[in-house]
Amino acid sequence: MQAASGSGSGGKGKSKAGTPPSPQQVVSATAPPVKKGPQSLPGAQRRFFAPRQSPSPHPGALTIAATFPDIAARVLRESNCLLPLGFSATVNPRGSVSLTVTDKATPAASYAPYFDSLTRALNQSFPVGSNPGCTLVLAPTAVPLAIHGLPLRFLPQDEEELFPYIRQAILNDKATQILSARYLNSSRDSRETKQATSVVITVDPHNVSALSSGVVILSRKRKVELPFSSSRTSQCKNCWRYGHAHQRCPATHPTCPICALHHTHAAHRCQNPTCPRSGNKKPVPSCCPTSPPHCCNCGGDHTATFRECPARPSPPVPTRTNSPAPAPTGQDPMDLAVDGGPTSTTPPPGEGPDQVDLTTPRQPPPAGPSTRPGTTHGFGGPLPLEEPSPSPAPRDRGVRPGHE
Repeated sequence: MQAASGSGSGGKGKSKAGTPPSPQQVVSATAPPVKKGPQSLPGAQRRFFAPRQSPSPHPGALTIAATFPDIAARVLRESNCLLPLGFSATVNPRGSVSLTVTDKATPAASYAPYFDSLTRALNQSFPVGSNPGCTLVLAPTAVPLAIHGLPLRFLPQDEEELFPYIRQAILNDKATQILSARYLNSSRDSRETKQATSVVITVDPHNVSALSSGVVILSRKRKVELPFSSSRTSQCKNCWRYGHAHQRCPATHPTCPICALHHTHAAHRCQNPTCPRSGNKKPVPSCCPTSPPHCCNCGGDHTATFRECPARPSPPVPTRTNSPAPAPTGQDPMDLAVDGGPTSTTPPPGEGPDQVDLTTPRQPPPAGPSTRPGTTHGFGGPLPLEEPSPSPAPRDRGVRPGHE
């Protein structure tokens, strides 16, 4: 029995030892370890720009964007610069010229000693008239992040105290510094009607990952995400309704902007196999009588993106500088989407009945004339309030029967 056992184990060991290694094993055993390259930097850390002394469009914006990278490379080469010489250039509508280093491991700050020479070359190479570009500066690298579901009853009422309060809370939980903090909804009166709100902070790019999983503030883990902006005239790219961004769309299914059926714009097809405009192969509005357009907002015979749609909200009426400040309206779409609208008895996100009661309605302000100023002073200075504009009466979805 022992001999058989030994023979069996010996045979088994011989079988393992006698198996020739695979080519992959030979390569992995003989190849040198792969060295990781330098870490790629975000685009903001590889960018520097020159604003015009008086912001205005550049008449030769396309020429500048196409040729300035080569001019910058020549200037650096003549200056015996040993840094990478590859750039891409853009010119925005305000006339600012930006250069982005194409080498993803080289920060823009490395080129700071050459900013004066590059600015001089920019102003001498292109017609700038009496409005030249200012000296190149590094692009701002701070990343904005939104922290949601913060109960207002425990936050500082004075917005100037918000930054040190949030900074210390994040430092306690994540040992991470932030650069600024402000309320997402700039109207203090509007926030009084809510139980929770969102706060926008800015951080260095290398600290984003530390906060992306959430942060514990006021004994609860709060959601952190990149902020987005929207207004009552914003049109969602999912349901094509107005007043919110697609990130906050409440619809559980997409809506086609061409026919109002429950599929995406890219999936829209004409049912006519001989469609004269190839609408049976790609989404084409009004391709033929077989596939008429249908608006999901007003039910009209046009697409949801039609600019003359009667359901399209009117743009805000500009506020005159010599008129008194209007009353706060609370029409901050992102704040409404996050905070859930007016005060109710529903607990804010993350608060349960077995936890600390954070759902007690906030006490209304005492009767009498308000002592609040017409503008709200937060971190970074006064924030003007916006005047509401009239909105059209609500309409039916306009979705045809049988397509719900």
